[in-house]
Amino acid sequence: MSFKDLLTKNVYVTSPRDPDSFFKPRRYRQNRDEVIQTVKETVNLLPGWKFEEHKEIQGRVRATHRWYIGLGEEINIYVVQGIDGITTLEMTSQSQAGKGDWGQNKRNVKNLLAALDQKIKPV
Repeated sequence: MSFKDLLTKNVYVTSPRDPDSFFKPRRYRQNRDEVIQTVKETVNLLPGWKFEEHKEIQGRVRATHRWYIGLGEEINIYVVQGIDGITTLEMTSQSQAGKGDWGQNKRNVKNLLAALDQKIKPV
């Protein structure tokens, strides 16, 4: 990540095209409900993180990460089960204020994915 990115980007998204394979969307053999339940439990275990809501029709779990009073990031985790039975998890982390995030959104994605990898193994 360049210095310019640290000052101007305030969002990080998992992507199949990410050059770092760690940040690609996760695929699981567990069904959607099991993955969502694990996501909710994991979010509440991370320091400064809070589960906010689950929109079942969208397959979206919304969480927040607070690092200073009133400031922080909103994290959206999308969980979709395919017809092949494989469940895919993608996520975004976006700062709620400011133009640059100093890499915090990427750290949020990394922290949640690493914690999930300890609980359920991706395909």
